[in-house]
Amino acid sequence: MSTSVYSRYRAAFAQALAGALGVPASDIDAQVKPADPAHGDLSFATFPLAKAQKKAPPAIAASLAQSLQVPGLEVKAVGPYVNARFLPLPFTQEVIDSVRQAGIAYGSNAEEGKGKTVVIDYSSPNIAKPIGFHHIRTTFLGHCIANLYRALGWRVEGINYLGDWGKQFGLVAVGFQEFGKEELREDMAHLVQVYVQANKRAGEDPAFDEKAREFFRRMEANEPEAMKLWNQFRETSLKGFKRVYKRMGIDFEHIEGESRYQGRMDAVIAQIAKKPGVKESQGAIIVDMPYAENEPPVLLKKNDGSTLYATRDLAAAEDRHARFNFDKSLYVVAQDQALHFRQVFRTLTEMGQPWADKCIHVPFGRIHGMSTRKGQVVELDQVLDESKERVLKLVEANIASGNLVTEDPDGLAEQIGLGAIVFGDLKHNRASDYTFDWDEVTSPEGHTGPYLQYAHARSATVLRKGGGVPASHDPALLTLPEEQALVRELMRLPDTVRAAAEQYEPSLVARLLLDVAAAYSRYYTAGNKEREKRILVEDNDALRAARLALTDATRITLAAGLTLLGIPTPENM
Repeated sequence: MSTSVYSRYRAAFAQALAGALGVPASDIDAQVKPADPAHGDLSFATFPLAKAQKKAPPAIAASLAQSLQVPGLEVKAVGPYVNARFLPLPFTQEVIDSVRQAGIAYGSNAEEGKGKTVVIDYSSPNIAKPIGFHHIRTTFLGHCIANLYRALGWRVEGINYLGDWGKQFGLVAVGFQEFGKEELREDMAHLVQVYVQANKRAGEDPAFDEKAREFFRRMEANEPEAMKLWNQFRETSLKGFKRVYKRMGIDFEHIEGESRYQGRMDAVIAQIAKKPGVKESQGAIIVDMPYAENEPPVLLKKNDGSTLYATRDLAAAEDRHARFNFDKSLYVVAQDQALHFRQVFRTLTEMGQPWADKCIHVPFGRIHGMSTRKGQVVELDQVLDESKERVLKLVEANIASGNLVTEDPDGLAEQIGLGAIVFGDLKHNRASDYTFDWDEVTSPEGHTGPYLQYAHARSATVLRKGGGVPASHDPALLTLPEEQALVRELMRLPDTVRAAAEQYEPSLVARLLLDVAAAYSRYYTAGNKEREKRILVEDNDALRAARLALTDATRITLAAGLTLLGIPTPENM
């Protein structure tokens, strides 16, 4: 797809300003901002020019506005600002055509990231444990960021980096020997019960905890019996994980874990020993580099010879660069791990890796409000079940009242329930904490997934009632303020997708979709209040076709944005 409609007009305005001022367009570009909607669409402040021109900013603005002729823009001075407004034509036609021609790919630009590769490490549950509710941020954020980069033409290598190595697996193994039932060896739920019991026992019994550590040492020594048990439990966990990911519509290019780097750690430590160096500290091996006051050192090996997260992450970073030659390597991991990643990336830099600055931690905040019982994890699957059950009650009530007709209420509830959970997370700024609230998340009104899905379904319903998508339309007829406001919201998706990818911030897309849905709701409601504003206006086929084309563009924009977020798009609600 070519440059977005907004970007083209913005560039033309900046170019015209630069020509009038006799400076490069690059000097002006960053100074062109969105205008106050009451005064236009684009704005340029003249304050920085006052000293050089020895004129008051309003006088500069008035002179500049008179000198500018930009096709498709109405340029006016408003005090010290030069403002530009998109003329209804060709702007309206360009936006609607760009949406409808692109279809579900609207917002994408396959040329932008052509030839570039991004590696995205996300989700990453531990084997022998369920995918917990606390995994939703890394999973949904990572999935959406991957979608954004795919939309921009990047080659995406999504990695589900399993926690399948370490003492926690020793706990599962020795726990199974003591609490496990052989006939339930391949039952994920049973493995979880075993882990909970073993973890509790280890906290109370140092001898049991040492048995778990010893089992992990046997794994690191590649002892056959230990590795056989590890592999059996890992496969059981993977089966359970894949079922949940399929339910969420999430797929990974690679599912691999820390175990991939077993046997490679000594080579990494030897490499670090050359530069920047290693040293012994209380029997452990650490990276020999300067540390801030009270900063813990980067541990590479414990005093018992076992390796740590940092060692494996350093090996993984080198392996990923060797395999993918990435332009970016993103780690979508909680803010709690900020120090860990700063130290890993700094170690790579000290090792002299020229690509170290391409490794980026994408942190996120915490979720509050989901109650847990001590020692137990709230499973993501259970949360999706409850969301579906809550939504199904609303679906059945609407069917009973005659407001909804569907042959698959259960499937519809699954789609809406998933959308509620996904959007309930992604609408929040990535770095912020938020409190989970069931009533808010599943509400069909407000800033929710069901509200957006309903807006999409409503636009699809209007199209069906109107006889389908019009073959042709006259955009000159779309002159209502509600129509022009809606067109301006539709215009924003391509630039929002780009900004969301650059900032690793899916909430930008989520908030735009809320704006699109709100603008369409105002448009639809205006027709309920004033007959001549109805989308399915009677006795005027040309106007009806134009409004149906705008509705179609709205449906497509909502569908494209929801799909990027990983949210289903039912056409009947």
